[in-house]
Amino acid sequence: MTKFQKQMLTIAAAGALTAVTALPAMAFENEFHGLFNFNTVFSNYNNGTSGNFAPNGLKDKAQMNNYFEQRARLQYTAKASDDLKLVTQFEINNRWGKTVGAIDPNTGKPIDLGGNDLDADGLNIVTKHVYLDFNIGKSFNAKVGIQPYKDTIKGILIDADAPMMLTTTKMGAYTAKVGFSRYNDLGGLNITGGGTVERIGDRNTDLFVFDNIFAINKETKAALSYYFLADYAGATATTVGGVTTYAPNNQAKLIHTLGLSGETKVGPVALSGFAAMQAGHQKLSGTGVGLNKSSKQFHGWAANVAATMNAGPGKARTGFLFTSGNNSSSASHDKGWQSTGVQSYNESGLIILTRNTANSPTSTDQYVRRVITNVAVAYLGYDAKLTDKFNLDGGVGFAWVPASDNTGIKDSAGNVIAVPVDGKTTQRNSSDFMGTEIGLTAGYQLYKNLKLQAQAAYMINGGYYKNSAANNTDSPENPYTMRLQARYSF
Repeated sequence: MTKFQKQMLTIAAAGALTAVTALPAMAFENEFHGLFNFNTVFSNYNNGTSGNFAPNGLKDKAQMNNYFEQRARLQYTAKASDDLKLVTQFEINNRWGKTVGAIDPNTGKPIDLGGNDLDADGLNIVTKHVYLDFNIGKSFNAKVGIQPYKDTIKGILIDADAPMMLTTTKMGAYTAKVGFSRYNDLGGLNITGGGTVERIGDRNTDLFVFDNIFAINKETKAALSYYFLADYAGATATTVGGVTTYAPNNQAKLIHTLGLSGETKVGPVALSGFAAMQAGHQKLSGTGVGLNKSSKQFHGWAANVAATMNAGPGKARTGFLFTSGNNSSSASHDKGWQSTGVQSYNESGLIILTRNTANSPTSTDQYVRRVITNVAVAYLGYDAKLTDKFNLDGGVGFAWVPASDNTGIKDSAGNVIAVPVDGKTTQRNSSDFMGTEIGLTAGYQLYKNLKLQAQAAYMINGGYYKNSAANNTDSPENPYTMRLQARYSF
């Protein structure tokens, strides 16, 4: 082989290797994103968990919890083209020093299963998003898999990561979103105690979504949405003579929700709001032991109005939210607002009263109304950008209970939250005023991707909780929380 031939062979081999190496990059774009949030908490009610908390559960002199926690989210997107990609996101949560699991007989301590103790050995990575995102033509998009979804009524019905199929069709100024989600699937459980397994698909919760969104002009948008919540998962297990049976279709809870929402701008003021109503029923006509043979009707509603305006170095905001509670004297009629149980109301900026996902950067996700029902909230706030790097946000919120005699409100775990009772008179409190929240957040943008933040909130309990402390002799202590945070995103 001549020297020239060797040179040509070398050049050809290098070219082939370059082409092969470049092929994956040309076929796929690999995108990596994520975040890391660190949170130090000092609070008399935050305890590192999630859910509703009742101020009357605090003693008159509640001790302060203090703990450190962190959350990391890692997102990888495999993008085959502008029309096809797979989106994945995983989450790692840790509370420093927390140990879980059985007691180790050798050490007498709980076995660390979460990687939160010394040496950090453990596995606690969980799925947040895994879905396929693809287009068919220029006007149709589909997402299939576990994905984020928030309703058009500001998250009052659902704001969650849901196993879902969601299509979006755009036709000029009109956008239609049609979706289906199945969650809480309890199918396949033993229904006879003798080895017979029920049919999968009988005991689950299904959500059907139909959003109609109209862009009237650049600053005005309206939406008419219909949501159908079909909950077949609430069947009661009945055990007779050691044999457990279920009546999967005899306690179906069917809720229809119709919502009208909109936003516009009038001069310097941005306005938004919605009105929503619900109707539905629950069939309780089972013949099994312990099943109620009556039925229940549902009629709930919710409404909101909000406004923001640029003023000085920041933005002023105000708003009002109402969700109905159940004050019906009949067990066959429920007037309370029904939801998926995972909701939000972010525009309020509140830290204690109602769930705000922006103020839940880690596992600490506790609010008086995390499940947002039976509450009326009014708030005023101002978010100031004092310099390019420093912001100071403050607000005050007021909350009332529309149905103070309701004993059927449930938290995210399905536990009934009893109405506060005056321990001295043994009567339900006559006041509907839950309390006043005062909150303040100071943030400093240390780097482009790193923000340091200090946050504090204090709730002054209203008459609704008078003399209803856990010891039933005094009014509960006012809830408070203080947090130091570092938030990194890439």
